[in-house]
Amino acid sequence: MNNLTGQHLNGIKFLFLFLLIVSCGTLGPFKQSQKELAIKIQAFNFEFESKAFARAARFVHPDFLKDFQQKSLEVSKNTTFLENTTLDLKLFKDDQPVHLTPSNSAKDFNRSEVTIRYQVTILPSTKLKTIIVTQEWIKLKDSWVVIPKINSFLN
Repeated sequence: MNNLTGQHLNGIKFLFLFLLIVSCGTLGPFKQSQKELAIKIQAFNFEFESKAFARAARFVHPDFLKDFQQKSLEVSKNTTFLENTTLDLKLFKDDQPVHLTPSNSAKDFNRSEVTIRYQVTILPSTKLKTIIVTQEWIKLKDSWVVIPKINSFLN
């Protein structure tokens, strides 16, 4: 495992994501949507923290894309991501919470809030900073997109 380069590890991660996406075809509609959302959240945050903003932009809501692209250069120059932890995930259908129980597992949802804690440094400071961000994900034309909170990573 020590002989694998970062590029090989990234390739393995994306192969894993691809296999998860392909396997979603055999799941029920609710589980498929939930799995698709989980994959997109993971992929967006991986690319965001890797500062691969051009790739992360494919998950950004079109109304917020220009702002994301403009501010991502400053984040790329000044922010170092050290760690993240997903703290909470909430699902909504038309702004009403969806509670996962066996009796409503087939219920669809069209919005999600993901709360993530980031450990970062933001130049010119070298102090470790904790930032808690709630990403909003919405279903737009049968695909999940994020409304990014990029301002949280700017000085």
